[in-house]
Amino acid sequence: MVFAAYFPRTPIWLAGLAARTPVGLRPESAAAAVRAGISGISEHPFFVDRIGEPMRLARDAIMGPDMPLGERMKELLLSTLLQLPQAATQSANDLRTLLIICAPEPRPGLPDGVAEMLGRAVMGRFGSADMRVQYLAHGHAAGMLAFGVAAKAIDEGKTDLAVVAGVDSYHEYETLEWMDETGQLKSEANRDGFFPGEAAGACLLARRNLISELGLALLGRLTAVSAAPERITIKRHGGEEICVGEGLSSAFLGLGPAIDSDRRKITDTYCDLNGQRYRSEELVYSILRVQHLSDQATHFLHPADCWGDVGAASGPLFAALAHAAASKRYSHGSRAALWAGSEGGQRAVMLLDFPSTPPRKDA
Repeated sequence: MVFAAYFPRTPIWLAGLAARTPVGLRPESAAAAVRAGISGISEHPFFVDRIGEPMRLARDAIMGPDMPLGERMKELLLSTLLQLPQAATQSANDLRTLLIICAPEPRPGLPDGVAEMLGRAVMGRFGSADMRVQYLAHGHAAGMLAFGVAAKAIDEGKTDLAVVAGVDSYHEYETLEWMDETGQLKSEANRDGFFPGEAAGACLLARRNLISELGLALLGRLTAVSAAPERITIKRHGGEEICVGEGLSSAFLGLGPAIDSDRRKITDTYCDLNGQRYRSEELVYSILRVQHLSDQATHFLHPADCWGDVGAASGPLFAALAHAAASKRYSHGSRAALWAGSEGGQRAVMLLDFPSTPPRKDA
């Protein structure tokens, strides 16, 4: 198995979290809703599927159902970035800022160059001579990959601050129609699909000493990021080969040196399981290979049950959930693994460490 991993040489920490989801417009409310199992999935007011039933999806609580997809994604991203500490979006003491925009993989109904369009919108609202924008249009795994890119840029002195921002929305009829035709949309006629969502999330990262200088809180330490390709990607019309989780297993095994160095195993896992059988089977095979890395190998949180599949927004939103669980002391421990798999084959996992958290009574 071939994999690539990155372990920051200097302490790199989260210093700000932001979220906008169908179950909460800020990270605190979204995390509370997910913990309570509140679902934002409902029938669309006028989109119907191929058997004439209303499409079911998770919608933003504020935007109207007829707002165009590009405008939806722009609104989600800009409003989320506004939640971050001021240092992330304004030039403070001439600090260099790298903004990484995580966007969906190409698909029907998605505007061409959507990532660049979002970048222009951000620069028009927050841009300065000290801000640089980079794009990762890799779908679900983009957020975790972006954390690695951000950590490396900070490590190498190419930026002072880094913002990982992910945004996604499936709320375009052409997209939903394509999903329905290809068996991806969960409905009465198709149980092997998922409920589409829309959301945005963002995280501010920097070295520990700079965070202290800015008067910000240390929310969680980025310990490692590991990525690997999966050869047998999800099939739209079936296939003879079965995905046995080689790519995801490789990504997890890439975290081994970090876990071995301090002999602390993974205690909490957040992932992008969304109801598709392919993803569930991939995880089962992977657990058989990597269970030794975790104290809770079969315990994982998949918030798509609440806010739908949020694609490229997954990584930053998972970080918000992990921080909420650790800070409110309902996590199983202090080391969280966040992972996701893109339809194009990218698999990525990251480790977040939090201040020591006592184990749950039911752990």
